[in-house]
Amino acid sequence: MNFKKLLALLLISVLVFTGCTSGNETTEPETSETETTVETEGAEEGTEATEGDVVTELTEPVEITFWHGMSGGQEETLTSLTDKFMAENPDIKVSLQNQGNYGDLSQKLIATMQSPNNLPTITQAYPDWVLPMVSEGLLVDLDPYINNADEEFAFDNWDDILEGLRQGVVIDGVTYGIPFNKSTEVIWYNKTLMDELGLAIPTTYEELAEVSKQIYEAKGIPGVGFDSLSNFYTTYLYNKGINYDSSLDITGPESLEAANYHMDGIKEGYFRIAGTDKYLSGPFTNEQLAMYIGSNAGESYVSDGAADKFEYAAAPYPADSSIQQGTDIYMFESATPEQRTAAYLFLKYLTNTESQIDWALGTGYMPIRTSSIENERYQSSESKIVPILAEATDNLYTKPLVPGSQQAYNDVGTMLEGLLSSPDNNVEEALGNFKATFDSAWQQ
Repeated sequence: MNFKKLLALLLISVLVFTGCTSGNETTEPETSETETTVETEGAEEGTEATEGDVVTELTEPVEITFWHGMSGGQEETLTSLTDKFMAENPDIKVSLQNQGNYGDLSQKLIATMQSPNNLPTITQAYPDWVLPMVSEGLLVDLDPYINNADEEFAFDNWDDILEGLRQGVVIDGVTYGIPFNKSTEVIWYNKTLMDELGLAIPTTYEELAEVSKQIYEAKGIPGVGFDSLSNFYTTYLYNKGINYDSSLDITGPESLEAANYHMDGIKEGYFRIAGTDKYLSGPFTNEQLAMYIGSNAGESYVSDGAADKFEYAAAPYPADSSIQQGTDIYMFESATPEQRTAAYLFLKYLTNTESQIDWALGTGYMPIRTSSIENERYQSSESKIVPILAEATDNLYTKPLVPGSQQAYNDVGTMLEGLLSSPDNNVEEALGNFKATFDSAWQQ
């Protein structure tokens, strides 16, 4: 793949994040050429280590850089965990470099890829961003680290990480990333209102529609809305056994069923879209909506908004499977063997059981490990997510990591936003008009 096409593919992913709130000022990456004496696994004494050999011991100080897009409490928690790691590993210096919001971070990666040696050691990124990077051979295969024969060096119980998250960092059978700030979708609901009406929490799409109708009839407000229309559509299809890939017929019966399901709710008033509100936590906490389906990481917005107005609660997504969202951390080939090992040790620390509890409690993201979710310290949290998270993450799925998937995902959200903005719009006509755009997205 030539570099021009690589940049074009990556620029597609940036469009998703241009509306994000900006974080700190962008800082230039620091570079370090620290020489170290190392021991390697798989290399014969007196020979140069071949590709795939892994440094298992650091004997000199090493500095690594980590580009991220965290801000506020998320950045504070990341900094705290990093400081603890460096205190326990004084020979490793981790330089955290905030690149702003996700759009800023993606653009910085694109620009710097023209000079790969200036890339950081590791970066936060969405899986879709790194597909072209894999094609260009810019990422490190982490399998030799995770599954290392040295049990003390190997990853601590890799299978403890939620299966859906592990699957999300595998591309063409190779593990390129470590799951990081992860979330899934849940139902946020007005418990006070639901109790008043004696309504059970929906567990299926059919129940969701029926309960929403009852709420609308009793209170005159929509029962539910979906924060992400792209997520709604792809998840609806996934739970019908339909993969969201280039073989999908956007005008087929399952696609029509998904769109009509939501349009029926719009026409009858029991569903709504975010529209100009962008996110439904506002309408929900202002009691203009009884439930909404959105990220589990949005609890702080729900908690602050509901305040003394009503009691809120959370429930698992109303279907067998829900989507896994959020970024992972990837390592660049431009890093020295010693920097790779230092970064790997840092990632092991960030994702161990205790660190994941600290991360979850400090940020609202879900722990990536089963042991963290089940830990008493996490379970004793006052978060409304904690009691339902094990069930909510029992069957996570990942959007297909293939060229064009992100563009198709973005496009279908835009199409649905326009379609559902008016009950007078024709579903079959809209999908027919959209077909050429959808099909061409997979050819990117």
